[in-house]
Amino acid sequence: MLSTESRTKTAPEPQPVRSRPDTREWLLERVDGRVAAAVGIAWVVLTEIAFALEPATEGSPPVIGLVLELTMYALLATMIAGLVMQRRWGLLASLGAAVLATAASIACPVTGHHSFGAWWFGQMACVLALVGFSAVALTRNYSRSATITTT
Repeated sequence: MLSTESRTKTAPEPQPVRSRPDTREWLLERVDGRVAAAVGIAWVVLTEIAFALEPATEGSPPVIGLVLELTMYALLATMIAGLVMQRRWGLLASLGAAVLATAASIACPVTGHHSFGAWWFGQMACVLALVGFSAVALTRNYSRSATITTT
């Protein structure tokens, strides 16, 4: 006899689709004040450690170093404004500035501005920690509506 089991099964109900906010909405989302404060404190502490590790300069800074530094300071000003306002775009500026700080740290011994030494590893640890901390804070979901409760 023929089975009717396959003809009587119902299709599973479709799962609700979560819509992603557009980039503008995402960047304007509020972040937790504690996260904003932690990112700001990390910048103060880690950059002070990184600068303290640098040896005396051996030559004038190259043009690329000046461009990186000026751009990084503009991003830091943007970061401070965004963190004070507790907006996600402040965290994006933090990530951009951390990437530029990493590039500047790489450029120092490569261009001959500083001699290569053990200080460089400590400085790289500081700037890479800023990159990681900023990236984690940026990608964290701060929306209260995104929490899923199961019963």
